[in-house]
Amino acid sequence: MTMLIDDVETLKDEQRRNYQTHGFLVLRNVFDTTEIQSLLEESNRLLNERGDLISPQNLRCRYMAHHETGEQLFEVFDPVNDISSICQRFSLHPRILSAVEALYGEPACLFKEKLIFKPPGALGYQLHQDIPLAWKDFPRTFLTVLIPIDPSSEENGCTEVFSGYHNDFLTNDASLYMLPDSVVDANRCTALVLNPGDIAIFHGLTPHRSAPNRSSQMRRVLYVSYNARSDGGDQRDAHYAEFRERIRSHRQQMTSEPVFFK
Repeated sequence: MTMLIDDVETLKDEQRRNYQTHGFLVLRNVFDTTEIQSLLEESNRLLNERGDLISPQNLRCRYMAHHETGEQLFEVFDPVNDISSICQRFSLHPRILSAVEALYGEPACLFKEKLIFKPPGALGYQLHQDIPLAWKDFPRTFLTVLIPIDPSSEENGCTEVFSGYHNDFLTNDASLYMLPDSVVDANRCTALVLNPGDIAIFHGLTPHRSAPNRSSQMRRVLYVSYNARSDGGDQRDAHYAEFRERIRSHRQQMTSEPVFFK
């Protein structure tokens, strides 16, 4: 399930079938070193120069516990395109869109994007499916493209996907988002070990998880998600309006501290 950059413009039938069968696809060497360097430099700029944004109260930001100490570590800008023209350019890059649209068989619409830094020690994510059962109008064609900025390895907690579960929800309980590992077969797990320049694409119902970052370096990835145009059209602004309201409500239930979006 790999391909070279020259193949991005026209995904082979076999690659589309693999995606339909397994729920994910790995594409190698989609971007060159210079292109990835620009994304690396931009991630450094955002982290080092936009400290005014980094706050637990900012709805744009998410934190993750250190897997040993429990210290809360800044991990995510979500969204990121409105503060980074370079991230926006990658989100709408013709090579990305051509691959996604080949899988859809129709035009794609940008749905959301986030820049994950995953600093050393950051705990990973439990098993889950990205399409929330409780969010009734969430597009069912939702898929995500992973664009690694640093090498993604098992040591630094790369994303792990489980093949063949992407045709339905794994639970009927709408209140349950994080899933027990017992609902999937461990033998169907693939660690998305990627180099900068590669990308991976996985369906919104493909179960996935990630382990802690046990390395000494960040594992930065730009995650960009789309929906098929026939599945609701352009929904990004509406999604983020509802997304922020859901996060605001959740955080205000957990703490009395005021929240904001900046």
